[in-house]
Amino acid sequence: MSNLPNHLHPSWCLRGADCAVSGGLHLSRLIDAAVRGDEVFQVRLGLWRMDVGPTPPSGLLIELSAGEHVERWPIDQAQSRALARISRRLLAGLGSDAMRAA
Repeated sequence: MSNLPNHLHPSWCLRGADCAVSGGLHLSRLIDAAVRGDEVFQVRLGLWRMDVGPTPPSGLLIELSAGEHVERWPIDQAQSRALARISRRLLAGLGSDAMRAA
């Protein structure tokens, strides 16, 4: 379902109903971050872009779920990049013992 020309969609866009109109929301496939598969909280990441303004806002889409409760949070590019740097720094402080304990 896409009435926008293909060149207006990002290459990663799933071309769903949300982006079928001008100013729509483009979403990528969500990638599961589960390591074992039995985590209580499931995290999935993807990309988003909204076609508004001269510079369309875009960034990471974080999906958090526990059972049937699902929430999606779009984070802009600047915060997404900061989150990656901060995460690496914080995780480095945990050490390998914390990973085994989790």
